[in-house]
Amino acid sequence: MGLITTELRTHSAYSFGDGAVTPEALVKRAAELGYTALGITDTADLGGIVRFGAACLTHDVRPIVGAELVVDGHPLALLARTENGYQHLAALVTRSRSGKLTEAADQHPRGRPRLTWEEVAERANGLQLLTGPSSSQLARLVQNDRLLEATRLLHEWCDLFGGHVAVEVQWHQTGSDEAALAGALVALAERARVPWVVAQDCRYISHGGRLVHDMLIALRQKLTLDVMAERGLGHPNGNWILQTPERLAELWRGREAGLAASAAIAATCQFALRWVRPPLPAFTIGAGHDDDSYLRTCTIEGAHERWGPLLTPKQEGQLNHELAIIRTLGFAGFFLVMWDAVREARRLGILCQGRGSSANSAVAYCLGITAIDPVANGLLFERFLSEARIGGQAEASGPSGHIDGA
Repeated sequence: MGLITTELRTHSAYSFGDGAVTPEALVKRAAELGYTALGITDTADLGGIVRFGAACLTHDVRPIVGAELVVDGHPLALLARTENGYQHLAALVTRSRSGKLTEAADQHPRGRPRLTWEEVAERANGLQLLTGPSSSQLARLVQNDRLLEATRLLHEWCDLFGGHVAVEVQWHQTGSDEAALAGALVALAERARVPWVVAQDCRYISHGGRLVHDMLIALRQKLTLDVMAERGLGHPNGNWILQTPERLAELWRGREAGLAASAAIAATCQFALRWVRPPLPAFTIGAGHDDDSYLRTCTIEGAHERWGPLLTPKQEGQLNHELAIIRTLGFAGFFLVMWDAVREARRLGILCQGRGSSANSAVAYCLGITAIDPVANGLLFERFLSEARIGGQAEASGPSGHIDGA
């Protein structure tokens, strides 16, 4: 069997106070090590997934998007398998952070997102469950020799997630207790005929990153590094790092099924950045037009108002170039809504002006959104929109210019 180059469980700096590496650095290091797929499971947060996905696109690494959530007091990880699964994951993250805050600190303290299994059950479709680290509900049952309950719980989860469940097994060489738990979890999974996966659950990508991680823990606990170490609040070694595939193969020799299962799960998670693209506003147009044809009509009319009855080849060529890119990116409706908003503002006597990189667009200029002639001033439209961004940032965020009202 060749080396397995998949890791489903990592934390970036968006696991605030816990992750010690940016999404871009995480992906870059994974690519350097030969990983073909990488999962991000930040703690109750999806804030880093656009940067993560764009970096994966750059480095040809399959992105797997998930989050670590605390459900009924125990951590677990959920991965988005489908677009619907991503929507459910996003809703669960939001719900976990927007629960009612009470005076009782143990119910829902600020900064400690929580969910109930009832809330998760409503949105399990399209998600892959990883059962969580040593503090998870399943691991606690195993540690307490409550194996019948653990098996029953595992089957309940399999029913809830349509079989998309894997027992998470972590082994960071911290001692005999951890090794025993890892072995017991593997045995439980095999008896229950449920896949198990090797999870590094990494927080950093270099040994220097361990110190950063320790400092984050100390800050979170409001302790010095020395006191934190004395109380055993940090990780006992530096193995919460993104390991090389060769090292993982060595550690799990004879138990390669857990590595292979990670790769199999990665293949079912087809995350795309278009999933996080917010829906663009719709624009009502008459019969005989779609958004693109109507935008062209409005743009040409505005061009004649701006530049006169005869357009120069440079002006006409620039408009055709921009309209083609706008069509490719699917932003015609966005431009039409901005055009309509500007017209209405001026009708009401409200001052408004396009700013930022939108000033680089001849289409925006002809629609009256901006006031600077980008053709006469040699401005670059691609600073505003670019076909090169269609697989990443443009799909996720839309045009980067702004309209100011006053």
